[in-house]
Order: sequence, then C-alpha cells, then structure tokens
Amino acid sequence: MIVVRHAFEEDNEFLADRLSALRGELSQTGGLGSLTATLRSPRASKVEAYWVRVIDSEGDIVTETPKMSGFLPPAVFPDPQDKNSVYRPKNYRTSKKLFSLVATFEEADGRPYLIQLAQDRSSDEKFATQFASVLGGVLALGIVASALIAIAVTKRGLLPLQQMTQSLERIGPNHLDERVGKTTWPRELHPVATAFDEMLARLENSFTKLSQFSADLAHELRTPISNIRGEAEVTLTRPRTLEDYRNVIESIAAECERL
Repeated sequence: MIVVRHAFEEDNEFLADRLSALRGELSQTGGLGSLTATLRSPRASKVEAYWVRVIDSEGDIVTETPKMSGFLPPAVFPDPQDKNSVYRPKNYRTSKKLFSLVATFEEADGRPYLIQLAQDRSSDEKFATQFASVLGGVLALGIVASALIAIAVTKRGLLPLQQMTQSLERIGPNHLDERVGKTTWPRELHPVATAFDEMLARLENSFTKLSQFSADLAHELRTPISNIRGEAEVTLTRPRTLEDYRNVIESIAAECERL
C-alpha cells in the first residue's frame, strides 16, 4: 500500500500547487475576470480533473466550473481558516466519485474572495481497490504455492523414513538378514540407518546362537530320553521279578542324572 499512499501524497502536492496558482492568478490585476473566462471556456468544461469556485465576501458565487454546484455544494468544503487543510485535503464522497477538497481566502482587485478547489480522486481510489485485489490475489496464490511446496518437501523428506518403516516391517524371526541401508538416504540420516543395521546384526547373531543352543539341547536330551523310554518299554513286554524292576529303575535314575 506504499505505492497507493505515495500516489495520494503526490495528488495532495498537485492540489496545493494548483491552489497556489489560482491564488497567484487572482492576486493579479484583472485576475478574477481572467479566471472567469477560463472556467467558462469550452475547453475548461472538458477537463474534469479540478473544479474551482470563487465566492465573494457576501457568500455569493462569483464564478465556478460548470455544473459544480450539482455535486459539490459550498457547504461541504473545509473551513478556509484552517491553514493545514491545504496540505491535508478533506475527502468527500458522492455516490460514484471521491473528491479532495481545499479552501482558502485570497484578495482580487482589492476585495477578499473565498477559493474552493476540488480534485477528482476516483481514479486513485479505483487504482487502490484494484491494487488491493491484485495484492490479495498474489498473497493468496503465494500462500497456496507455499503450502503445496511445503507439502511436497515434507513428503520428500519423510520418504526415507517410510522406506525404513517398510524395511523394519519385513523383519521377523525368519528375515533377520534384512538391512535398512543408507545409500539412498540423506546424509543427515546415515547415522540412524547405521545404528539400525548394527542393531539388526546383533539381533541376527543372538537369534543364530539361540537357535544353535536349542538344537544342541534337543540333541543332548534326545539320547537319554530315548534310552529311558526303551528300557521302560522292554521291561513292560513281560512280567519281571522284583530284582529286574529294581535294575530298570536304577538304570532310569542313572539316565536322569546324566540329564
């Protein structure tokens, strides 16, 4: 909005310069008549950038831009006693246009007159509205584009973590040789991948040792248990004496001690 504010400030300067030029023209001999002739000329009626009105000390309109009273009555102008109004014009809005109004006193041919000057600011206001719309559209597009870029970058940044998740989901008792790998990972995540791979290697080694221990244990238990079962089955094939049963029981006890 700095551009718009600068445009309004320039218009204020032009308005002050225009008012100064009018005062200079009126202060000259015959200046009022010259201004009246200028305002009544056909060329002046085609220029709608500025509207000028001169009022005498009795409140009567001496001259003005044609049709000015229809939409800019004298009462809407600021107090001419306020010297700051020249540099801070009063804004006045009609149904379709925006005007900046200034007023001041000046003598012409030895008599005091009130000069009222108005400038059409409708084009500036329209520009400000269009500029705000364009700026709002650009900001909206920027926000949408930033959001889309952020989503894309986030997805791309999280892709290695998704790959790691898939690799870890495949790991099980029968797939302990699975590794995360770090070749396609960002450099920042290499330590994480290395730590996971080292952990998986330790788990694989531990499971291998546990499986070997279970196999060895099963082998060591298989022979004594088979001997005990065999002796028991042979003993039960026919009646035995007490001495025979005693011998079998002692043999079974010896096998149990081996376990």
